[in-house]
Amino acid sequence: MDKRQLLIDAAYKVFSRKGFNNASIKDVAREAGITPGLVHYYFKNKEELLISVQSNIQEQYHHKYDNQEELEINPLDVLLEVKSRVNKEPDWYRWRYELFSLGLKGDPLKQEVKNILQSGRESLSHPLQKLNSDLGQTEALASILLSVFDGLALQKLIDDEFDLDQAYKLVIELLELYLNKHDD
Repeated sequence: MDKRQLLIDAAYKVFSRKGFNNASIKDVAREAGITPGLVHYYFKNKEELLISVQSNIQEQYHHKYDNQEELEINPLDVLLEVKSRVNKEPDWYRWRYELFSLGLKGDPLKQEVKNILQSGRESLSHPLQKLNSDLGQTEALASILLSVFDGLALQKLIDDEFDLDQAYKLVIELLELYLNKHDD
């Protein structure tokens, strides 16, 4: 693995666990097993590293569905993959909440967070479009589902006893009711 990617991976771990403002370049360098000076060779500052981490995460997520035709992407499979992420990759959500917090606090990252949310809505609306031909409603449904996914994941990360399975079962039932209503 090249050193730039090693630093991105290390920053993802450090920023997710410590928070961006509490993490230092030294923390990232230590996690990557390299000297702090080398971090500055690859990244101007901590903010540039943050944006590089986010770009890397988005790219990895979108590659999951690259080789699949849109008709092959099952919305239920997407839903279950998102559900599994809170247990398999909790840092993914910690990272997401960290970015949300930073975006709410200041303009430099507000646009980046806006792009993240827009990308999330778009990735959800594509598989939903084959179930509902009304583009406006599909985009609204994608927005609602994105909020549900983020909210349920937050509850699970905070409360180990939260029944994520039961919540997703109900989300699926509600989605099926909504889609069946629009088929009539």
